[in-house]
Amino acid sequence: MEQAIFISKIENLKYVTEKYSRLYFGVEFCQHLIPSVEDLDCVLKFTSEKKMNLTLVCPFVTNKGMERLKSLLGCLINRQPTSEIAINDWGLLRWIKENYGNLNLILGRLLTKQKRGPRILNFMGKSPSAMIQHFRQACIDNSSTKDFLMMSGIKRIELDNTLQGINRPHHALPGSLYVPFAYITTTRFCLVNNCIGTVKKPLRSISPCYKECQNYTFKLHHKQMPVELLLKGNTQFFKNEGVPKNLRQLNIDRLVYQPELPI
Repeated sequence: MEQAIFISKIENLKYVTEKYSRLYFGVEFCQHLIPSVEDLDCVLKFTSEKKMNLTLVCPFVTNKGMERLKSLLGCLINRQPTSEIAINDWGLLRWIKENYGNLNLILGRLLTKQKRGPRILNFMGKSPSAMIQHFRQACIDNSSTKDFLMMSGIKRIELDNTLQGINRPHHALPGSLYVPFAYITTTRFCLVNNCIGTVKKPLRSISPCYKECQNYTFKLHHKQMPVELLLKGNTQFFKNEGVPKNLRQLNIDRLVYQPELPI
């Protein structure tokens, strides 16, 4: 089982130990937090010294975010072209194929379309087994989608450790499982925006980004939610530290550890 660690900022290189053979670096959920070329350069030097493999993680983006990603991808491809690139935006996939051809691409967890809502636990034991199996599957694992991904150069998919469990067909692409934080939903409307204590404005507003998400985490509770929710920036998460025992049967051969909530 390959062991990887996922960080979003270079200060978190402190979490990397000899246990890990691969470093994930980047962001999934917000183009405002795309790292700089200088930070990527620092990470490339680190992974080279530690003899670690690298996966650059890219978020979903607008045209503005695409310009920042182009600089990062140009740096990565010039310096370390065998590195993985995790795609969370179909437009980015198309741009890479048009401009670079075949690279080492994997499908990010924003595009794998698992059923992640914790309320599914409320149906366990009350629903037909076929429905439970449906909740455990990801539509990206069907044979038609697999063929499309392979034709697009996608060789691996990223998965969340859902509370209801995971079920994958035997023909599924190799998978990576993220622990302990699973994302539920995300949006371009950041609920933490304008959360600076000195600013007397409504929490929900469209204002300049001051990267408040790096300073604030909210814990959310509701009677219909069987677990605590964690709000970080524009994204909700839950924590699940239990790892399935049948990873080989699920064709999952990589664990991606997140030492902190993704931002």
